[in-house]
Amino acid sequence: MSVNSTPVSPTPLPLSIHGTPYSSTFLIGSEDHTLGNPLRHLLVSSQTSSVSFAGYSVPHPSEQVLQLRVQMYEKGGKTSKESVVEACETLGRICEVIEETVEREHGKIVKDEE
Repeated sequence: MSVNSTPVSPTPLPLSIHGTPYSSTFLIGSEDHTLGNPLRHLLVSSQTSSVSFAGYSVPHPSEQVLQLRVQMYEKGGKTSKESVVEACETLGRICEVIEETVEREHGKIVKDEE
């Protein structure tokens, strides 16, 4: 057995937050672009958001961590953590709608094939 055929089981990293309440970096373990891009999009596109900057990176494919950076316009409003939680909740609702739609349409597709 070669080294390349040995499966690597990554240890999931917990969530950690660094910075100030209005300018924070979130390190999210076992995640990548699949979560980073939609979260960044939701953070910067909200009309009611006071997010001045949101960006993410996945430092290296072998590192199982997503770095999400969020900076707020004004102190005294929402914190970066509150904005990220809100974006995660919105993303969850979007996923539920997609799942319901796929399940509903999949039933129609199977029915049409019969």
